[in-house]
Amino acid sequence: MPATLSLMGSVRLRGADGADLTPRSQKARGALALLGTAPDLRLSRARLQDLLWSERARQRGSDSLRQMLRELRASLGAEKGLLLTGVGWVGLDPERLRIDLTPVYDAGGAPIEFAADIDVPDPEFETWLRDMRLRLTPDCDGPSILQRPAPPPPPPPSPAEPRCAAEPAAGDYVVALQPVESNDGRAHVIGEMILNEAAARACEMIPAVLDDRPDMRAPKAGIQISAICYAAGTDCSLMVVMRDLATGARGWTRRFTIRAANETATMRHAVAQIAVALLDRARRTAPPAQGLTFPVWDVFSYSRDRLESADRILASLPRERQSGVALALRSYLRNTLISERLTEDPARCSDEAEAFARQARDLAPANPSVLAVASLSASWRRDAVGALELAQAACRNDPDNELACHALSQALTDVGRDLEALEATERGARGALAELGPASWLMRRAVVQLRLDRLGDAENSAAAAFAFAPDNRPSLRFLAALRYHRGDMAGAADALRHLRRIEPDFSLELMAEPDYPVAPLRMARLMGITRSGL
Repeated sequence: MPATLSLMGSVRLRGADGADLTPRSQKARGALALLGTAPDLRLSRARLQDLLWSERARQRGSDSLRQMLRELRASLGAEKGLLLTGVGWVGLDPERLRIDLTPVYDAGGAPIEFAADIDVPDPEFETWLRDMRLRLTPDCDGPSILQRPAPPPPPPPSPAEPRCAAEPAAGDYVVALQPVESNDGRAHVIGEMILNEAAARACEMIPAVLDDRPDMRAPKAGIQISAICYAAGTDCSLMVVMRDLATGARGWTRRFTIRAANETATMRHAVAQIAVALLDRARRTAPPAQGLTFPVWDVFSYSRDRLESADRILASLPRERQSGVALALRSYLRNTLISERLTEDPARCSDEAEAFARQARDLAPANPSVLAVASLSASWRRDAVGALELAQAACRNDPDNELACHALSQALTDVGRDLEALEATERGARGALAELGPASWLMRRAVVQLRLDRLGDAENSAAAAFAFAPDNRPSLRFLAALRYHRGDMAGAADALRHLRRIEPDFSLELMAEPDYPVAPLRMARLMGITRSGL
């Protein structure tokens, strides 16, 4: 019988005879968590040192690593062979050790997070631990499928037990999640992590019921998603297939490579692409007469017709679908209508945006998307402190939520923390919602780059935003001002020509007025375009 390293809840290492071999120090237990989730249970010494002693000089960190390994080997006693070392690397023996990632719960049925007893005060380790906890800790009570390969089937829940998701009701749109097939334990965990996260993110925005134990005999409107994740050296290859639940027709297939050298980023990319694909399949396959899905693409547009159409659809949703996210989307699109001068009554629109944001928070006070929209609404009201607190709360609840990152970038800009704002923007721009409304995220980046005096980068971001959304007015205002500033009169005139076409009442005199929405250009003293006569 092999030794067991349990990583959900408290980190515990038990020998083949059941003896507790867990080391006492936080760093040694942290090293076990790092090695137990590493490819082939191995890490380079340099990587291990960087994660545990990132703030120490190289030699001091190396000395600390050697001391920690001596302590770890001593704690193993007769089973010291579990710890393997080689030229430039440290690892655990996969032939003698089983990694247990089975979710654990407290007496009240709440999930206990990954490595719950680890507290290593190093910024690199804290970032890694946060990401692992977000990905591995179940987000609801009850059994999870993020377990080692081929676990025994869990007993059916009694009526009194909590459920991860409600049973699909008649008329619900369903995302049916099939177990991931795999040839390797680590690959299986990675595949399950990616599919569960992508499905959960998409279900919130479709909206849909996530069903991980679907009865395929019962006809439903929705999507079936299945995957194969297999080890390919130190990397993993993930193949995802989506089918229409009603017809079985294949609608989307994609292969992703999860690279061990850049695991977090490649996993995040896969999550984003799969979530967007689920949203797109729902848009294409949901019965239109039932009004099953949110008009997400229109919510993030800059067209008055599309924004107003989205609002009508969201307003007409059945009562049971009037969620906090739906109300938050109605608030968000109103801020666009106001900022882009697309409403004839901005005061009423502003009051409605604030009211919807409040109602959304009443319904879903901890939802990161809801908190993010509340933060953006506070920014529009120039409540910088409130906006920052709400955005930080959204990011604490979900650091990878793209709308939360977008709101945090805006709030950090409001308080003058521009480098941090750029970092938040770049983090959010790699996610799913950034693909739904790329112009919004590109223009947020352009604003921050402008404040950092990176005028060339800001112009490039604005040009990219216009390429994605030809009805994006802010990008054309930026392009006109920035091109004029660097002496490109023809380029500035071309931007103004496009702007006059989509904003019929535009004039340079109007642009010079204090209420016209070009505050970043004013602050950067780039309003020379208004005196150009172009």
